[in-house]
Amino acid sequence: MSTLIQRVAGVVLALLGLAAAVLGGWFLANLGTSGTATFTAEPGQRVVVLDPDVLNRVDHPVAVTATGEGELWSGTARPSDVEALLDDGARAEVTGVEVRDWALTTGEVGSGEAVDPGRLDIWQESTTGAGEIERTIEQADAPQTLVVAAPEGSEIDSVTMTIEDDGWGTTALTTLVVGLLLLAAGLVLLVRTRSAAAIRSRLSRTPREEGSA
Repeated sequence: MSTLIQRVAGVVLALLGLAAAVLGGWFLANLGTSGTATFTAEPGQRVVVLDPDVLNRVDHPVAVTATGEGELWSGTARPSDVEALLDDGARAEVTGVEVRDWALTTGEVGSGEAVDPGRLDIWQESTTGAGEIERTIEQADAPQTLVVAAPEGSEIDSVTMTIEDDGWGTTALTTLVVGLLLLAAGLVLLVRTRSAAAIRSRLSRTPREEGSA
């Protein structure tokens, strides 16, 4: 293998290793070895809806925590029942997650007055809590929609969704280790080719120097 090819291979290995190490390290720092991903939003609405596209996209339980002023309410029901109940009432809908910022993405839906979701008996399960409410969504009950509501005149300050998958932590750690190994291999190859080039350069100068003597 020529020196040029070895240098190119060393650079490629080092860059790939650096990228993998940075990516793996970033995920490991945020997920930990337990693989716990936490996403947060500040919806600023009285009613917040999390639909199956968010709650039921993984095979693991999803923990949701909401905070706000006063007695908070939450309920789970079939998506079609929730849609019919809320109709055109103003609400914030959690539409997905943004991994880069570890945030829940939200959008405002409805132009009418916010509906009091607890007024009808459509809920599979409902709970209340003062200032904070926690729910765990089990995937065996999917599909489900979760609705969180604050008292009239108040808002939901924050919604946090937490998912734990130890496979994510293992993948992040593996990516970090593989990246460091590739980076080390690339640097070693670059050092070796540089040393070999220096030796050849010295050897090529020796005959000329002896002839001049």
